[in-house]
Amino acid sequence: MLTTDRAVERLTENHTVRLNGAEYECTALLTQLREAIASSTGASGGSEGGGLMNLAALTLWDNIDGVARGWQQTFWAGHRGELAQVIRRLPRLIQAAHVLNEIDDALRGRLDALFATWVTQIEDLFDPPRVQELTAPCPTCGERYHQKVTTDERGAVIETVRMAAVIIPVKSGRALVAECRSCGMHWGTERDLSALAAGMGIEADVAALQKLLTISS
Repeated sequence: MLTTDRAVERLTENHTVRLNGAEYECTALLTQLREAIASSTGASGGSEGGGLMNLAALTLWDNIDGVARGWQQTFWAGHRGELAQVIRRLPRLIQAAHVLNEIDDALRGRLDALFATWVTQIEDLFDPPRVQELTAPCPTCGERYHQKVTTDERGAVIETVRMAAVIIPVKSGRALVAECRSCGMHWGTERDLSALAAGMGIEADVAALQKLLTISS
């Protein structure tokens, strides 16, 4: 997983990404997200795909903005400033709150993980991973399936799709992580993945699975 510093850099600054032995110069992810929201294709609704991308980008922006400003205000730092400024400031506020025992180790870990999560969410918006579905029930919440509900701007249901609850997003250069769509549980380490397999009644060689997914991606 990305360090907090590296995640903040990707979110707020132009940066270099190394993939498959090559280096690529990338615009700050928040800038990419803002441009997707303001793109003429999405704004004009000229194509269904553009409109959906525009809506997804706006929804993701609002979620990141709300969470980041909410925690900044929780730490008595107000909620003003550009989103990039808020995100640059937030790690220091989290660290200070932890030093002052205002938050415990577990919450500190969850808050630190937010930045890498935002990086993943934005990158996946523009370059979605291939999803491997596991059909056994989630050992944490017991759900085998998850309902994805699509609504229009008025909140009316357009479509309901049933899909596997536990999935493994597969993407070149990304560590193998399983997640449950229903309860949000993640399994990222080899021990976690082995425990997941055991909990689902699956015999799994994690090293072999990682190699297989790398080849198939």
